Amino acid sequence: MPTIRLLDKSVAELIAAGEVIERPSSVIKELIENSADALAKHITIEIKNGGISYMRLTDDGCGIAFDQLPTAFLRHATSKIHNGGDLVAIGTLGFRGEALASIAAVARVEMMSRQAGDELGGRIVIEGGEQKLHERCGCPEGTTIVIRDLFYNTPARLKFLKKDVSEGNFISALVDKLALSKPEISFRFIRDNKNVRVTTGDGSRFSAIRAVYGRQFADSLVKADYSYNNITIEGFVCSPLFCRASRAMQMFFVNGRYIKSTTCMAALEEGYRNTVMTGRYPACVLNINMPADMVDVNVHPAKTEVRFAYEKAVFDAVYLATKNALLLSESAAVSEPAKKEDDYSPKKYFERTAYMNVPAPAQQKLPDADIDVKTVYGEVRKPPAFHDGGEARASGLLPRKPLEKEPTVVTPAEPVAAEIPPPPEPPEEYLRVSAFSGNVTKAIVPEQPEQEKNIRVIGEYAATYIICEAEEGLILIDKHAAHERIRFERLKAEFSQTSQLLMDEVKVKLSAEEYNALSEYYEYVEQAGVELVFADDMTVEITAMPSIITDDPKQVVCDIADRLVLGGTGQKGALFDDMLHTMACRSAIKANDHTDITELEVLARRVYNDKAIRFCPHGRPVMTVLPKSKIEHLFMRT
Repeated sequence: MPTIRLLDKSVAELIAAGEVIERPSSVIKELIENSADALAKHITIEIKNGGISYMRLTDDGCGIAFDQLPTAFLRHATSKIHNGGDLVAIGTLGFRGEALASIAAVARVEMMSRQAGDELGGRIVIEGGEQKLHERCGCPEGTTIVIRDLFYNTPARLKFLKKDVSEGNFISALVDKLALSKPEISFRFIRDNKNVRVTTGDGSRFSAIRAVYGRQFADSLVKADYSYNNITIEGFVCSPLFCRASRAMQMFFVNGRYIKSTTCMAALEEGYRNTVMTGRYPACVLNINMPADMVDVNVHPAKTEVRFAYEKAVFDAVYLATKNALLLSESAAVSEPAKKEDDYSPKKYFERTAYMNVPAPAQQKLPDADIDVKTVYGEVRKPPAFHDGGEARASGLLPRKPLEKEPTVVTPAEPVAAEIPPPPEPPEEYLRVSAFSGNVTKAIVPEQPEQEKNIRVIGEYAATYIICEAEEGLILIDKHAAHERIRFERLKAEFSQTSQLLMDEVKVKLSAEEYNALSEYYEYVEQAGVELVFADDMTVEITAMPSIITDDPKQVVCDIADRLVLGGTGQKGALFDDMLHTMACRSAIKANDHTDITELEVLARRVYNDKAIRFCPHGRPVMTVLPKSKIEHLFMRT
């Protein structure tokens, strides 16, 4: 049997460093978090050769006392927690006390620091974990740390780093995320002697977004500001027209810490259901503020993964914030922003782009409507007591496979804590657009104007687009997309969960993939109102369908099977929506069809005066506006 022995200190430190420091961007992340915790207002990051040969960070934080400089580089040395109880509610970005020790174990490190009121500061030099120098020196208030020759003593890890350009890009992306998470800090990023990024540090998240991602992206955003059961969501989401080809621009922060969360991603995308085209993903910059004891950040050494005490409460808060923001600004994406505008605040953005008097969030805040989300979350577990003595609602994640027991439905209307009353019942005019379950549901919709606005139909182009004149300018309406959305909402509103038994025997032969997919997710298919009997020869008998569905049952089942094969889902609402999409599409007015002028006028008035009809169920825009100023510009009349 091999002999068991303790590792040498140097080897143990290299192993421990590997858990925290993976590449140069890991070093920058730990140093910036330390600077932010030191209450720095200005942070400058400089790198050369992708950070492999040189990294320097300078801040104007509180600094470190001269006699504590050596202690700062010891493993598990920290000023941020003192006992086990502090781990329950961590309020700082860093707390493990491993960052500086891990960095010093695999690089040549020099640090200078001075506290306010001290005449001189201190300087310390450490190479490969060994202290080489500790002396007093003159330096500005705050801390400057220089990292040279990362992984010089671990060539095996150095070999697996990417090219300098790639490593520099990792650092640039990281600095952008941290700048968005801390808009009150001014960041300056210098890469190979060039200023790459500068943020103002004025405390405005919108200003930080514009500095990081540019004016075009910032102008596509709408403000999200929502509080729900001790959780506050603050930030911005993009207009549905500006969704992207990947999820790379989905930025979530919890109490100012950048995180990766499938729960938040699912909630965000659920808020965009039926407004985004397939293959497009919403972008966002959202900060989730919650009590520190509701989130565990001590899950992973990199601290980008967290564990929520109540996943369902977080899902609901993000979903409602997204839905509320989109419904407040449904018309904001259909007109182009003004080309010359000095003020790019969200308020000005709404003023530039809203064409139907949609007020900016600062001017009007919708009530916390009672939204019946009814997403299947899985079996409920009873959570521990809330920090204020109440009991939180059960949490859970979206299941990947069917549940063994009857799924439990939890709605946002139920309070997370017993002391918090449910939101008030909304007025009747708010109960118009359903959310995403199979039941008749409720969603927040801005109040309709009391008086219909006038619109005049001029004609039709290519037997597809209705050409109209209105106060805002020339309006183009896609007649098929508009009628499809109207039909979809009507079908959804009339839906009843009761299934209708089929009198005649209806059987359909499926492929092995379709048969297996239907069998695996049958519980959710059944909840959508479709009842099947499975035979052994890849045949299913359709015994019942929702009473509202008039399409061929075989075609409906084949459509569901196709969807499940392409991307299996555990959400009843997705299957339900797909069925209604198909029905609405087939029964709507088609492009290239002849349509009477009276029908066009009725359709145009409905679309123009109903803000809920802005996207078809597949996410395509229904209406666009060409302002008079734009037309005059094309003809050089301005």
